[in-house]
Amino acid sequence: MKAGYSILLCAIAIGLAVVSYTACAQGLVEEMKLEAAGATADASYLLDGKAQPSIPIGWAVMSPMIAVIDDDQYAPIFAPCNPAEPLLYCVEILKNGTTFSEPLDMGHAFVPAGFQAELAYHPPLLFTDGTRLLVAYWVRAKDHRSILQLLSLDPKASGIAPWALLSTFENRGDELLSYLGGAMGPDGEIVISAYGTGGPSRSHRLEITKILPPYTGPWMPKQLIAEYPSPAYAPEYPHVAIRDDGSISILTVLANYTPCPETQVTYSVYKNVIAFDGRYGGSLAAKWSDATADTVTDPANHGDSCLFGADRYPLAHFWDKQSHAIYSIVRSADLDAVDATNKVASNARFSRTFKLYRDGSLIVPDLAIYFSHYFTDPLHPCYRHESACHIHAMTMTRLDNGEFVIFANARDDDAATTYSKIGVIWSKDLQTFSEPVYLPTSYGPGYSIFVAQPDKNGMHSARKLQFFNAGNTYNPAQLNYNQRLTLWRYSLD
Repeated sequence: MKAGYSILLCAIAIGLAVVSYTACAQGLVEEMKLEAAGATADASYLLDGKAQPSIPIGWAVMSPMIAVIDDDQYAPIFAPCNPAEPLLYCVEILKNGTTFSEPLDMGHAFVPAGFQAELAYHPPLLFTDGTRLLVAYWVRAKDHRSILQLLSLDPKASGIAPWALLSTFENRGDELLSYLGGAMGPDGEIVISAYGTGGPSRSHRLEITKILPPYTGPWMPKQLIAEYPSPAYAPEYPHVAIRDDGSISILTVLANYTPCPETQVTYSVYKNVIAFDGRYGGSLAAKWSDATADTVTDPANHGDSCLFGADRYPLAHFWDKQSHAIYSIVRSADLDAVDATNKVASNARFSRTFKLYRDGSLIVPDLAIYFSHYFTDPLHPCYRHESACHIHAMTMTRLDNGEFVIFANARDDDAATTYSKIGVIWSKDLQTFSEPVYLPTSYGPGYSIFVAQPDKNGMHSARKLQFFNAGNTYNPAQLNYNQRLTLWRYSLD
């Protein structure tokens, strides 16, 4: 049964904000909605009778995690294989919401001889070469050696599909390689960018590697993109976009992981989003950035580690062949004021916007205003009448019919799941937008939304919206042990 959302609107002006809505004779029509269980509180995810926390499936926003082959949607679901080893995960692939693959123990399956896994908890990256589903993921050994694994599944397999190892990238020595983001280029090459540390000084690095079809040969050597002397500049969450000429764009954020002098606590402090541009084997140079005010005025250019409320964070970055441009969404938070005698307390009052860039030029100063009727709370410390301070994440794609589609969701730890709906808007020109549609979720909005993007991971067409979110039940202990993955397919006519 199809559930339709019929929308017929005129332009609307809200206050002094330039907000225009047009969506005449268009409808967002649900074609698939399925829920799948992850780790469950009453079954495999108890240890000594107590529910254990797990990392939400959607937290790694830079990973392409939906692939579409012959109109079938593929997405991962994963949780610790054993609650006694909470940082070693198993992954299964769902095909249209139904189990398709064997469970894969990422920390132990196909690892090199003598490799003893310690960490394998980042979501995998999904790609397709048109005939196979390709899955890449990271594993770290107890001696800190890192590897990347590339495996394949046959979409035409009868029954549960077995995994096949294609290749392994072994990092040098005990150098770290983590926070994978990737994309597939026009010739089928898979490019993966990652945060790394290495060298005598254990510098903090942004690096890339790549592999060519048929993916069974060796990975190419890592290429250093940027190097920083201290954890005040940790390049994390790299998004990769590849143009149709093979050139590469990487959007990353520099996190400041030095203790706040005021409290001696190390917070998660994301200070400067930077876009690097170039080619593998050539130079990749910084092209544009979006940094907090305290970073811009800091002579060392890493910002204040006490001002964690002032941050920047990359949420989307993809190549659009219809307009021959790269689109990026950056979450931006700025403090109302800074008290030099009590910086940590200054984080209580802030404003938050979601900026949309095209090839590094700001084209929409704040996408959040198009969702402000739902994601609003006058009592919230970041409340602004024209904005939506409860939005945490956004992503976007472009359909074959020319519509850009933008998603928004909250990530509040709210037992009542007050903001449990996902907001959706669309636009052909990114100047006028549809009135938002809000899609209800049974288990909360989750940490982010993943959507299939053409020319991101091997798909060259996006006739329909294919996306998922992973929420939990907002249990009293605020543990993410009861994850539920909701898979969606919509047409936009």
